[in-house]
Amino acid sequence: MTDQRVLIADPNRGRRLLLRDICAEYGVADAVCADSLSETYRLAELHRPRRVAVAASLAGTGDYAALLEMMRLISADCLVYGEGTRSGTNQVHMLDGPEGARRFVATLLAGLVPDRGMPAAPVAVPERGPRGRGPQAALLLIGASTGGVGALETILAGFPTDCPPTLIVQHMRPGFGEGLIQRLDRLVRPRVVAAEDGVPLRPGVVHMAAGNGCHLGVVRRSGLATRLIPGAAVGGHCPSVDVLFDHGAALAGNVAVRAALLTGMGADGAAGLGRLRAAGAHTIAQDRDSSVVWGMPRVAVEMNAAVEILPLGGIAAALLRQDNMQGA
Repeated sequence: MTDQRVLIADPNRGRRLLLRDICAEYGVADAVCADSLSETYRLAELHRPRRVAVAASLAGTGDYAALLEMMRLISADCLVYGEGTRSGTNQVHMLDGPEGARRFVATLLAGLVPDRGMPAAPVAVPERGPRGRGPQAALLLIGASTGGVGALETILAGFPTDCPPTLIVQHMRPGFGEGLIQRLDRLVRPRVVAAEDGVPLRPGVVHMAAGNGCHLGVVRRSGLATRLIPGAAVGGHCPSVDVLFDHGAALAGNVAVRAALLTGMGADGAAGLGRLRAAGAHTIAQDRDSSVVWGMPRVAVEMNAAVEILPLGGIAAALLRQDNMQGA
Protein backbone atom coordinates (compact mmCIF):
# COMPACT_ATOMS: atom_id res chain seq x y z
CA MET A 1 0.00 0.00 0.00
CA THR A 2 1.19 3.53 -0.80
CA ASP A 3 0.02 7.01 0.10
CA GLN A 4 -0.99 7.44 -3.54
CA ARG A 5 -3.58 4.69 -3.65
CA VAL A 6 -6.69 5.52 -5.65
CA LEU A 7 -9.97 3.58 -5.72
CA ILE A 8 -12.23 3.68 -8.78
CA ALA A 9 -15.89 2.62 -8.46
CA ASP A 10 -17.80 2.12 -11.70
CA PRO A 11 -20.16 -0.63 -12.94
CA ASN A 12 -18.85 0.02 -16.49
CA ARG A 13 -15.75 -2.18 -16.79
CA GLY A 14 -14.28 -0.41 -19.82
CA ARG A 15 -14.59 3.02 -18.22
CA ARG A 16 -13.05 2.06 -14.88
CA LEU A 17 -10.13 0.31 -16.63
CA LEU A 18 -9.57 3.40 -18.78
CA LEU A 19 -9.31 5.55 -15.66
CA ARG A 20 -7.03 3.01 -13.99
CA ASP A 21 -4.71 2.97 -17.02
CA ILE A 22 -4.53 6.78 -17.11
CA CYS A 23 -3.69 6.79 -13.40
CA ALA A 24 -0.82 4.38 -14.16
CA GLU A 25 0.51 6.75 -16.85
CA TYR A 26 0.90 9.40 -14.17
CA GLY A 27 2.66 7.20 -11.64
CA VAL A 28 -0.24 5.66 -9.70
CA ALA A 29 0.16 2.03 -10.66
CA ASP A 30 -1.71 0.62 -7.67
CA ALA A 31 -5.21 2.02 -8.33
CA VAL A 32 -7.86 -0.53 -7.38
CA CYS A 33 -11.28 -0.95 -8.95
CA ALA A 34 -14.77 -1.90 -7.80
CA ASP A 35 -18.00 -2.45 -9.70
CA SER A 36 -20.43 -1.71 -6.84
CA LEU A 37 -20.66 0.45 -3.74
CA SER A 38 -20.56 -2.57 -1.44
CA GLU A 39 -17.28 -3.66 -3.04
CA THR A 40 -16.02 -0.07 -2.87
CA TYR A 41 -16.77 0.05 0.85
CA ARG A 42 -14.92 -3.23 1.42
CA LEU A 43 -11.87 -2.14 -0.58
CA ALA A 44 -11.81 1.28 1.08
CA GLU A 45 -11.73 -0.37 4.50
CA LEU A 46 -8.95 -2.71 3.32
CA HIS A 47 -6.70 -0.32 1.39
CA ARG A 48 -7.39 3.11 2.95
CA PRO A 49 -7.19 5.07 -0.35
CA ARG A 50 -6.36 8.76 -0.50
CA ARG A 51 -8.88 9.46 -3.28
CA VAL A 52 -12.00 7.64 -4.49
CA ALA A 53 -13.57 8.18 -7.92
CA VAL A 54 -17.26 7.21 -8.05
CA ALA A 55 -19.43 6.96 -11.17
CA ALA A 56 -22.49 9.21 -10.95
CA SER A 57 -24.76 6.19 -11.43
CA LEU A 58 -23.45 4.73 -8.16
CA ALA A 59 -23.46 8.07 -6.34
CA GLY A 60 -27.19 8.26 -6.95
CA THR A 61 -27.91 5.19 -4.79
CA GLY A 62 -28.86 5.07 -1.12
CA ASP A 63 -25.60 3.38 -0.06
CA TYR A 64 -23.52 6.37 -1.15
CA ALA A 65 -24.01 8.14 2.20
CA ALA A 66 -22.43 5.16 4.01
CA LEU A 67 -19.46 5.32 1.65
CA LEU A 68 -19.01 9.03 2.36
CA GLU A 69 -18.97 8.25 6.08
CA MET A 70 -16.21 5.70 5.48
CA MET A 71 -14.28 8.33 3.48
CA ARG A 72 -14.51 10.73 6.40
CA LEU A 73 -13.23 8.11 8.81
CA ILE A 74 -10.15 7.34 6.70
CA SER A 75 -9.58 10.99 5.65
CA ALA A 76 -10.08 10.27 1.95
CA ASP A 77 -11.60 12.50 -0.74
CA CYS A 78 -14.43 11.42 -3.02
CA LEU A 79 -14.97 12.75 -6.57
CA VAL A 80 -17.98 11.92 -8.75
CA TYR A 81 -17.80 11.62 -12.53
CA GLY A 82 -19.85 10.57 -15.54
CA GLU A 83 -23.34 11.13 -16.83
CA GLY A 84 -26.07 12.65 -14.72
CA THR A 85 -26.22 14.67 -11.56
CA ARG A 86 -26.89 13.85 -7.96
CA SER A 87 -28.45 16.04 -5.31
CA GLY A 88 -25.84 17.16 -2.80
CA THR A 89 -22.82 16.44 -5.01
CA ASN A 90 -20.38 19.34 -5.18
CA GLN A 91 -19.57 18.62 -8.83
CA VAL A 92 -20.04 15.81 -11.35
CA HIS A 93 -17.02 15.74 -13.65
CA MET A 94 -18.07 14.93 -17.22
CA LEU A 95 -15.64 12.59 -18.99
CA ASP A 96 -16.48 13.50 -22.62
CA GLY A 97 -14.27 10.80 -24.14
CA PRO A 98 -10.60 9.94 -23.50
CA GLU A 99 -9.47 13.55 -23.16
CA GLY A 100 -12.24 14.26 -20.69
CA ALA A 101 -11.13 11.17 -18.77
CA ARG A 102 -7.58 12.55 -18.67
CA ARG A 103 -8.80 15.89 -17.36
CA PHE A 104 -10.73 14.10 -14.64
CA VAL A 105 -7.69 12.03 -13.65
CA ALA A 106 -5.69 15.27 -13.44
CA THR A 107 -8.20 16.53 -10.88
CA LEU A 108 -8.31 13.17 -9.09
CA LEU A 109 -4.52 13.03 -8.68
CA ALA A 110 -3.92 16.73 -7.97
CA GLY A 111 -1.61 16.98 -4.99
CA LEU A 112 -0.94 13.22 -4.86
CA VAL A 113 1.77 12.99 -7.54
CA PRO A 114 4.21 15.45 -9.14
CA ASP A 115 2.95 17.24 -12.23
CA ARG A 116 4.16 15.10 -15.14
CA GLY A 117 2.60 16.97 -17.99
CA MET A 118 -0.96 16.29 -16.92
CA PRO A 119 -3.41 18.53 -18.78
CA ALA A 120 -4.40 21.61 -16.86
CA ALA A 121 -7.59 21.10 -14.93
CA PRO A 122 -9.37 23.16 -12.29
CA VAL A 123 -9.07 21.47 -8.91
CA ALA A 124 -12.58 21.16 -7.57
CA VAL A 125 -13.19 20.81 -3.85
CA PRO A 126 -13.52 17.03 -3.34
CA GLU A 127 -16.60 15.81 -1.55
CA ARG A 128 -16.26 14.50 1.98
CA GLY A 129 -18.60 13.21 4.60
CA PRO A 130 -19.30 15.46 7.59
CA ARG A 131 -16.15 17.07 8.96
CA GLY A 132 -14.95 15.52 12.18
CA ARG A 133 -12.13 14.47 14.41
CA GLY A 134 -11.61 11.03 12.94
CA PRO A 135 -12.74 7.64 14.19
CA GLN A 136 -14.44 7.58 17.56
CA ALA A 137 -13.38 4.95 20.10
CA ALA A 138 -16.57 5.22 22.13
CA LEU A 139 -20.12 3.94 22.19
CA LEU A 140 -22.68 6.07 24.03
CA LEU A 141 -25.80 4.57 25.67
CA ILE A 142 -28.65 6.58 27.19
CA GLY A 143 -31.81 5.48 28.99
CA ALA A 144 -34.72 7.72 29.98
CA SER A 145 -38.37 7.66 30.97
CA THR A 146 -40.65 10.34 32.48
CA GLY A 147 -39.15 13.74 31.70
CA GLY A 148 -36.77 12.22 29.22
CA VAL A 149 -38.03 14.10 26.17
CA GLY A 150 -36.73 17.42 27.44
CA ALA A 151 -33.65 15.84 28.95
CA LEU A 152 -32.68 14.20 25.66
CA GLU A 153 -33.19 17.46 23.78
CA THR A 154 -30.79 19.19 26.19
CA ILE A 155 -28.13 16.47 26.00
CA LEU A 156 -28.22 15.97 22.23
CA ALA A 157 -28.05 19.73 21.70
CA GLY A 158 -24.56 19.49 23.18
CA PHE A 159 -23.41 16.78 20.76
CA PRO A 160 -21.28 17.66 17.72
CA THR A 161 -22.05 16.48 14.19
CA ASP A 162 -19.51 13.67 14.52
CA CYS A 163 -20.45 12.46 18.00
CA PRO A 164 -19.69 8.82 18.86
CA PRO A 165 -22.36 6.30 17.83
CA THR A 166 -25.24 6.65 20.28
CA LEU A 167 -28.11 4.33 21.23
CA ILE A 168 -31.09 5.58 23.25
CA VAL A 169 -34.03 3.88 24.91
CA GLN A 170 -36.86 6.26 25.84
CA HIS A 171 -39.98 4.87 27.52
CA MET A 172 -42.93 6.13 25.49
CA ARG A 173 -46.42 5.07 24.53
CA PRO A 174 -46.68 3.40 21.11
CA GLY A 175 -47.31 5.85 18.29
CA PHE A 176 -45.48 8.81 19.83
CA GLY A 177 -41.87 7.81 19.27
CA GLU A 178 -41.63 8.71 15.60
CA GLY A 179 -42.69 12.29 16.24
CA LEU A 180 -40.06 12.66 18.97
CA ILE A 181 -37.35 11.25 16.72
CA GLN A 182 -38.27 13.60 13.87
CA ARG A 183 -38.28 16.56 16.22
CA LEU A 184 -34.86 15.76 17.66
CA ASP A 185 -33.45 15.20 14.19
CA ARG A 186 -34.53 18.71 13.21
CA LEU A 187 -33.15 20.34 16.35
CA VAL A 188 -29.70 18.80 16.87
CA ARG A 189 -26.53 18.44 14.83
CA PRO A 190 -26.18 14.62 14.72
CA ARG A 191 -28.68 12.56 12.73
CA VAL A 192 -31.39 11.06 14.92
CA VAL A 193 -33.07 7.98 13.46
CA ALA A 194 -35.55 5.34 14.56
CA ALA A 195 -33.63 2.21 15.55
CA GLU A 196 -33.72 -0.55 12.95
CA ASP A 197 -32.21 -4.01 13.02
CA GLY A 198 -28.71 -4.65 11.71
CA VAL A 199 -27.65 -1.07 10.99
CA PRO A 200 -23.87 -0.47 11.29
CA LEU A 201 -22.99 2.05 13.98
CA ARG A 202 -21.32 5.20 12.62
CA PRO A 203 -20.20 8.45 14.25
CA GLY A 204 -22.75 11.21 13.99
CA VAL A 205 -25.82 8.95 14.12
CA VAL A 206 -28.14 8.54 17.11
CA HIS A 207 -30.37 5.43 17.08
CA MET A 208 -33.48 5.70 19.24
CA ALA A 209 -35.98 3.09 20.37
CA ALA A 210 -39.12 4.74 21.74
CA GLY A 211 -42.33 2.77 22.09
CA ASN A 212 -41.58 0.55 19.10
CA GLY A 213 -42.32 -2.78 20.77
CA CYS A 214 -38.77 -4.13 20.48
CA HIS A 215 -35.78 -4.04 22.78
CA LEU A 216 -32.67 -2.30 21.44
CA GLY A 217 -29.24 -3.88 21.66
CA VAL A 218 -25.89 -3.81 19.91
CA VAL A 219 -23.93 -6.70 18.39
CA ARG A 220 -20.46 -7.13 16.93
CA ARG A 221 -20.33 -8.21 13.29
CA SER A 222 -17.59 -6.85 11.02
CA GLY A 223 -18.11 -3.80 13.24
CA LEU A 224 -20.81 -2.83 15.72
CA ALA A 225 -24.43 -2.86 14.60
CA THR A 226 -27.87 -2.33 16.10
CA ARG A 227 -30.04 -5.25 17.10
CA LEU A 228 -33.82 -5.12 17.58
CA ILE A 229 -35.15 -7.87 19.82
CA PRO A 230 -38.87 -8.68 19.78
CA GLY A 231 -40.12 -10.11 23.01
CA ALA A 232 -41.86 -9.64 26.30
CA ALA A 233 -41.39 -6.58 28.45
CA VAL A 234 -38.44 -6.61 30.85
CA GLY A 235 -39.16 -4.96 34.17
CA GLY A 236 -42.45 -3.77 32.70
CA HIS A 237 -40.86 -2.04 29.70
CA CYS A 238 -40.32 -2.78 26.03
CA PRO A 239 -37.91 -1.36 25.02
CA SER A 240 -36.02 -1.77 28.27
CA VAL A 241 -33.01 0.28 29.32
CA ASP A 242 -31.63 -2.73 31.19
CA VAL A 243 -31.54 -4.75 27.95
CA LEU A 244 -29.62 -2.00 26.17
CA PHE A 245 -27.18 -1.58 29.05
CA ASP A 246 -26.59 -5.33 29.32
CA HIS A 247 -25.59 -5.41 25.66
CA GLY A 248 -23.20 -2.56 26.34
CA ALA A 249 -21.70 -4.40 29.31
CA ALA A 250 -20.91 -7.37 27.06
CA LEU A 251 -18.82 -5.05 24.85
CA ALA A 252 -17.21 -2.89 27.50
CA GLY A 253 -14.00 -4.92 27.67
CA ASN A 254 -13.19 -4.05 24.06
CA VAL A 255 -15.16 -0.85 23.41
CA ALA A 256 -15.07 2.39 25.41
CA VAL A 257 -18.71 2.44 26.54
CA ARG A 258 -20.17 5.49 28.30
CA ALA A 259 -23.71 5.42 29.60
CA ALA A 260 -26.17 7.80 31.23
CA LEU A 261 -29.38 7.00 33.09
CA LEU A 262 -31.79 9.92 33.07
CA THR A 263 -34.99 11.02 34.74
CA GLY A 264 -37.79 8.47 35.05
CA MET A 265 -40.07 6.47 37.32
CA GLY A 266 -39.19 3.03 38.57
CA ALA A 267 -35.86 1.25 38.37
CA ASP A 268 -35.34 0.29 34.71
CA GLY A 269 -31.68 0.68 33.78
CA ALA A 270 -30.30 0.88 37.31
CA ALA A 271 -29.13 -2.72 37.51
CA GLY A 272 -27.86 -2.52 33.92
CA LEU A 273 -25.88 0.61 34.77
CA GLY A 274 -24.28 -1.31 37.63
CA ARG A 275 -23.29 -4.14 35.28
CA LEU A 276 -21.84 -1.58 32.89
CA ARG A 277 -19.72 -0.07 35.66
CA ALA A 278 -18.52 -3.50 36.75
CA ALA A 279 -17.51 -4.22 33.15
CA GLY A 280 -15.38 -1.06 32.98
CA ALA A 281 -17.76 1.44 31.38
CA HIS A 282 -18.04 5.05 32.52
CA THR A 283 -21.49 5.46 34.05
CA ILE A 284 -23.52 8.59 34.82
CA ALA A 285 -26.78 9.15 36.70
CA GLN A 286 -28.78 12.37 36.47
CA ASP A 287 -28.98 14.21 39.77
CA ARG A 288 -32.12 14.80 41.86
CA ASP A 289 -32.50 18.52 41.29
CA SER A 290 -32.50 18.38 37.48
CA SER A 291 -34.68 15.25 37.20
CA VAL A 292 -38.42 15.52 36.59
CA VAL A 293 -38.76 12.21 38.44
CA TRP A 294 -35.72 11.01 40.37
CA GLY A 295 -36.60 7.34 40.25
CA MET A 296 -34.41 5.35 37.86
CA PRO A 297 -31.26 7.39 38.53
CA ARG A 298 -31.94 7.37 42.29
CA VAL A 299 -31.97 3.56 42.34
CA ALA A 300 -28.75 3.54 40.33
CA VAL A 301 -27.11 5.89 42.84
CA GLU A 302 -28.27 3.76 45.76
CA MET A 303 -26.76 0.69 44.03
CA ASN A 304 -23.43 2.51 43.55
CA ALA A 305 -23.89 2.00 39.80
CA ALA A 306 -22.87 5.53 38.79
CA VAL A 307 -19.32 6.80 38.52
CA GLU A 308 -20.71 10.34 38.33
CA ILE A 309 -23.95 11.97 39.50
CA LEU A 310 -24.46 15.06 37.37
CA PRO A 311 -26.99 17.79 36.65
CA LEU A 312 -28.62 17.58 33.24
CA GLY A 313 -26.52 20.43 31.87
CA GLY A 314 -23.26 18.56 32.52
CA ILE A 315 -24.12 15.15 31.08
CA ALA A 316 -23.37 15.80 27.39
CA ALA A 317 -19.85 17.02 28.15
CA ALA A 318 -19.22 14.06 30.46
CA LEU A 319 -20.36 11.58 27.82
CA LEU A 320 -18.10 13.18 25.22
CA ARG A 321 -15.06 13.58 27.45
CA GLN A 322 -12.15 11.64 25.96
CA ASP A 323 -10.75 10.50 29.30
CA ASN A 324 -14.01 8.74 30.22
CA MET A 325 -12.78 5.41 28.92
CA GLN A 326 -13.30 3.23 31.97
CA GLY A 327 -15.34 3.31 35.09
CA ALA A 328 -13.72 4.25 38.36
